[in-house]
Amino acid sequence: MTPGILLKILSTLAFTAMAVGVRVAAPRIPLAEIVFFRSIVALVLLFLWLVWTGGFPRHLTTRRPLGHLGRGLTGAAGMFANFGSLTLLPLADATAYFYASPIFVTLIAARGLRENVHVIRWLAVLIGFGGVLAMLTEHVGLGHLAKNIGAQGLGAGVALAGAAFAAVSIIQTRRLTASEHTAAIVFYFTCLTTLAGAAALILAHFAPSLIASQAFVTPDARDLAALIGAGLMGGCAQIFVTTSYRYADASLLASYDYFAMVWAVIASVVFFGQWPSTPVMFGAAAIAGSGLLALLGERAFAGRVTIRSIFQTISNFMPNAGRPDR
Repeated sequence: MTPGILLKILSTLAFTAMAVGVRVAAPRIPLAEIVFFRSIVALVLLFLWLVWTGGFPRHLTTRRPLGHLGRGLTGAAGMFANFGSLTLLPLADATAYFYASPIFVTLIAARGLRENVHVIRWLAVLIGFGGVLAMLTEHVGLGHLAKNIGAQGLGAGVALAGAAFAAVSIIQTRRLTASEHTAAIVFYFTCLTTLAGAAALILAHFAPSLIASQAFVTPDARDLAALIGAGLMGGCAQIFVTTSYRYADASLLASYDYFAMVWAVIASVVFFGQWPSTPVMFGAAAIAGSGLLALLGERAFAGRVTIRSIFQTISNFMPNAGRPDR
């Protein structure tokens, strides 16, 4: 279980670094081009990783092509929505909305994967989501929304749609890990998102009346560095997160998604000069606490800690009043 949690936390850090690259490039580079660059760079990274580990091409064999297709389609939709929200919202806001996905993951895992989603997991996810809501009050309170209902409303809707697509993709990833190699899962997903980005760019070129805003833009050195960095970090994050589901249930790892909010706050300060307020700091503490609660709760339900053992521990520190002398 511990390797799964560590890999999940590393994936949130890498995904946040990817988001920084996307946000840097977003003002000048169209969404389809960002998706294409992020995917093609990650695909090259994955290929090099496979060659280095000796897994090419044997680790790419699959017995579930339709499963990969479903995972790829939902993952691609989630990627487009996530990147789209980054163009409409500040980094911390977009991350907060997108990481409503653990709620969806826990719900779907309980129904679709028939995982034993006990009360502590639900409580950890809800506490983490409460931390996200606390962070949002600084930027998307009622007064702020009244002034910016267009961009903020669209951005929130796109981000929440991305969260739902991402949750379905995560559940499908969990299913695929039962029979497929990590490299195959990441490879076919990345191939599909590369094709999706390329298809949108081609459509914009030959049918500009449909999606003229997605026409290819030659990136300058700064944008190119941001796009390559986003691709490298996105590729690493996909490897980390896919591997994590081999070691722990999707519903357990869901609460650790909220660590991305902590990294997003740090990135906002370092790269964009946005200092966190008291609600943001409170939310970050709640997010970190939700991960700790999930870990402790898992140990309790695994039998390592029981109600009886807790009372036994407490009784050891109580006075011996009422007990016969020995």
